[in-house]
Amino acid sequence: MKKKFMRFTSIFLCIVLLFSATTVSSFAVETNKTDVSVLDSVTSVFDGVGTSGNVGDDFMKVLYNMLNNIVEFLVKGICLLYPNNSNWKNIDEYNSDEIGFLAGRENYQTAAANSNCWSLGYASKSVVPADISSGNYYLGRDLTVRKTSGVYDDMRVRAAVIDDNSGEGAVVFAAVDCLGVTSTDARTIRKAVLAYCEEQGIKVASINITATHSHSALDTQGVSTEFFYKLVASGVNNLLGKTTTNDALTYAESFKNYFISQSVEAIKEALADMETGSLYFSSIDCSEIVHDKRDLIAKEDIQEIASFCFVPASGSEATYISDIPCHPTSFSAGNGLVASDYIYYIDEYIKNENGGNFLMVAGALGQLSRSDVSVDETGMTEWEAMGAETKNLGYLFGEMIVDADYSTKLSPVLNVAHKEIFIEAENSILALAVEIQLVNNVAYTDGIKTIMPAEIGYIEFGNEIALALFPCELYPEVFYSTEITNGTNWDGTEWQYGDLTNSVEGVTVYPVSLANDALGYAVTDNNFAFMGHIIGEEIADETLSIGKHIASHLISNYCEMIEAFAE
Repeated sequence: MKKKFMRFTSIFLCIVLLFSATTVSSFAVETNKTDVSVLDSVTSVFDGVGTSGNVGDDFMKVLYNMLNNIVEFLVKGICLLYPNNSNWKNIDEYNSDEIGFLAGRENYQTAAANSNCWSLGYASKSVVPADISSGNYYLGRDLTVRKTSGVYDDMRVRAAVIDDNSGEGAVVFAAVDCLGVTSTDARTIRKAVLAYCEEQGIKVASINITATHSHSALDTQGVSTEFFYKLVASGVNNLLGKTTTNDALTYAESFKNYFISQSVEAIKEALADMETGSLYFSSIDCSEIVHDKRDLIAKEDIQEIASFCFVPASGSEATYISDIPCHPTSFSAGNGLVASDYIYYIDEYIKNENGGNFLMVAGALGQLSRSDVSVDETGMTEWEAMGAETKNLGYLFGEMIVDADYSTKLSPVLNVAHKEIFIEAENSILALAVEIQLVNNVAYTDGIKTIMPAEIGYIEFGNEIALALFPCELYPEVFYSTEITNGTNWDGTEWQYGDLTNSVEGVTVYPVSLANDALGYAVTDNNFAFMGHIIGEEIADETLSIGKHIASHLISNYCEMIEAFAE
């Protein structure tokens, strides 16, 4: 019934919007302010037609493609009319030094020097404001405005600093319990840490700010903070060339400054906490509690957790750093309580089990989420049951991480590379979100296009295991190839990249999402469908994406980066 309703809705919208689309597309062409070809848009209506072998499905695909193009034209028209932020600079004025970009380590080490040894420091701090019960803060999830009423299980920033003491510089990881951290805020944190390190004479080669992607934490991006107010106020400010803070968003601004300052302090504490020890690795099968909501990826193809365990020589508490490919969406934001989801309970389990520390980075999340976790809900409210399920899931992950086989001891060799990339915001909805300052991502322009600087990274441990860092919510098939989705696609073409697990010879590479920015979904180009939520269960909602070619842009740059660095 739901699918039939969606299909009826799509047909209806196609008819209703067709006349508006004609006007907007004409405006776009006449003003010569866009390079989108009307001919390309017309031909794209037939993308993927003939691949299903079913006339009815092909007909519906044409209607969906038509709807996608109409919506894109409408939003693009709004973008053209909406005044740009006066803070936007031309891309020619971009300066890497101003934002504290770090290119990584200068030399690629193929073996550990005699003086090399692992050292690691850890710290964790709450980012929940003291007056959280005031009801003035926003939960981050979507355009729906949700104010907080209290805290369910805390929201933290966890920081770990690791070095091989080769003199090439330490690597910093900070993971914030939130939906995402924009490049603007990640770079603010980085610059503050760099200033501190310069004062203290500490050499760092890489500073990475990531998000655990919790859907029930405070809003760090601005997505849920008064959309319609921002739409009007930002338009007026942009038009008048003002950059004043919107008074209605005082608490949102206050929280942003607070989580930034707490993140900086956590990293400083981690730098001061460093001690020598040994680093071990384990890959963990999590397929029993993780599944693909699209039902495209079979259990046996669910990516494994990449987990590191640092054991200090002093015998003090161990630190676990785990790359987990599972959405933290067990706990709803609808009850108004701040929650970091299962991450809190992994942390709790590890502390209770052996007094250890924990930091999570998000794997290639795509549409990977938890499988059903059963609890006895007798006598529980809806929210209490959600909390119990979340705790159960966190403890299951925690048990897997602590009990894993860490027999792989990594040699004290750390190799690091980062590369700046420049991404055109093909998706006009994202471009509009940046224009109205719904999110505070860094944006530039070339006079026509909205261009968003970002970065990718590669961090290798012991010449054996590496993490590939991406600024988006990466779909697994982007990194592991479309073989794991049986070649499913939307436009009838093929994804041009194979499995990148061994993209560096002799090294097993694991992808990390939402590193140093939060630019929405990155799905393979051939499976990009703009209004995916209408199309059906097997196609995700790419409305929240930077555009059709983001995945190939990321992967082509990743391949260039590692080829140049590890040659």
